[in-house]
Amino acid sequence: MHSARAARQDGFTLLEAVVALAIVAMVVISYLGIRTAAVGDGLEARNWRLAREIAEERLSEVLAGALETPPQSGIEQRLDEKYPDFSYQIVIGESAIGELEARIATDAAEDDPQQRDRNEWQQNRDTYRKASSRGMSALEYQDQQAAEEYERRVDNKAPSETEFEQVAVVVFFPKLNAHFEGQQESFVIKSKISTLALSGLTPEQARQIAESQTGGDASSSASGGGLPSGGSGSGGAPSGSQGGK
Repeated sequence: MHSARAARQDGFTLLEAVVALAIVAMVVISYLGIRTAAVGDGLEARNWRLAREIAEERLSEVLAGALETPPQSGIEQRLDEKYPDFSYQIVIGESAIGELEARIATDAAEDDPQQRDRNEWQQNRDTYRKASSRGMSALEYQDQQAAEEYERRVDNKAPSETEFEQVAVVVFFPKLNAHFEGQQESFVIKSKISTLALSGLTPEQARQIAESQTGGDASSSASGGGLPSGGSGSGGAPSGSQGGK
C-alpha cells in the first residue's frame, strides 16, 4: 500500500522535473535568441559607423588636397590591412556619380521587382528635374553630361580653385544576413571640390602650369577669388547617403 503510493508520488515528481526543465530550456533559448540579435545589431551599427568614418576621412583628404597623386575615378581600393572586407571608391563627375547611385539602388532592390521599378521611376524623375532646371529635355541633359564627362577626361587645362567637380566617396562592406554570397552594403558621401584640391598641387604649382599653357600670366586661374579661405582644399559641405539597405 505504502509502496504503491510512493511510486505514484515519485512519478509525479519526475513529471514536475520534466516540465520545469522544459520551461528553463525555453527561457534559455529565448534569451540566447535575443542576445544573438543584439550582437548582430551591434555589429551592423559598428559597420555603418566605420563606413561613415572611412568615407569622411577620404573625402577630407581630397578636400585638403592631401593626396600625393590625383584620385582615379571609379577605381576600387581595398582596406583589408586595417578593415577586412571593406573597400572604397572615389567617383568624380555628376554623370559618373549618377550611374553609381543607380547601380547601388539596383543592387539593393535585386529581390524586389516593385522596388526596382520605384528606383527607376525616381532616377528618371531626378534626371527630368535636373534637365528642366537647365531648360533641356532629359535626352539633351544626358548628352550634355556625357560630353562634360568626356571633356573632363581629356581636358588638360590647369587646375583651379574657382572650378569645381562633384565628387563622391562610396564605402562598401559586407551585408549581414545577406541573400547571396558577396552581397554588400554601401555608404555614399558627396561634395563639390575644386579641381586644384583634386590635383593635389599647390596654388603656385597650378599657376606655373597655367602660365606654361598660356605663355603668360595666368595667376587668376589658380587663385581663390571670392571663395572661402582654407587652402587648396576648399569645397562645398559634404552630404552623405546610405545604400544597400
